[in-house]
Amino acid sequence: MRPTWKGFLKLSLVNIPVRLYPAARSQSLSFNQIHKECNSRIKLDKRCPNCERSVSSDELVKGYQYAKEQYVIMDEEDFTKVRLESTKSINIVQFVERSEIDPVYYHGSHYIVPDGPVAVESFATIRQAAIDKERIGLARVVMNGKEQVAAIRPRDNAFIMSALYYANEVRELSGIEELEATPEINPEELQLASQLIDSITKPFEPKDFEDNYRKELLAIIKAKAEGKEIVAPPEVETGKVINLMDALKTSLEQSQLAPPDAGEIAKAAGE
Repeated sequence: MRPTWKGFLKLSLVNIPVRLYPAARSQSLSFNQIHKECNSRIKLDKRCPNCERSVSSDELVKGYQYAKEQYVIMDEEDFTKVRLESTKSINIVQFVERSEIDPVYYHGSHYIVPDGPVAVESFATIRQAAIDKERIGLARVVMNGKEQVAAIRPRDNAFIMSALYYANEVRELSGIEELEATPEINPEELQLASQLIDSITKPFEPKDFEDNYRKELLAIIKAKAEGKEIVAPPEVETGKVINLMDALKTSLEQSQLAPPDAGEIAKAAGE
């Protein structure tokens, strides 16, 4: 795996050489646009409406629109003139309690690891201090041409850095009509709902979850490539929940009748 960024983890006067590695990657399928008549791939045509012709990538520059049809043209040298401390460093500016950050702010994660033997000891010291204090660092870093605020949490022998949305990027719930009413909650229904939640609560195991849509779609693609006939399964009718009490009772009964999964059987066998 290749690092996507190299710089320094900075805490006050402490500077530690580090590298960033992507913590996850999407496994979604990508498709091309195909001309139905001849099965030829259709490519993106970058066409200038003023010159009335297609243009190549080396003819394109970046422009910022400051008024209607008015642009400031920026070249690569202009971007290097931005001098921020966070351009070459992950600058930790404060620490917070783990519970203080709403998960809605998180997006995009990278592993932070020490860059070279010299950085290992100081990196481990700062990581262990964060573990002992149960704190999350808040830092500023420039990535992909944008300064981001990031949360830094210890994970195993590394840190994991997750970018945070800025306050003005997170949409508030106020103004959503569906949430304006204050419903009355039936205590008996609430109790049944709590029991239902308890009945299907177990430790989180990422490997228990697969991308079933991707799996089924790949099977269809394989079948079509082999010239096989594809039969769509019948749709499952979910129906409408008319009576919440009845739906909760039935759901609770079904959850109690469901057989234990392989992990629960293995656990019971070891007891």
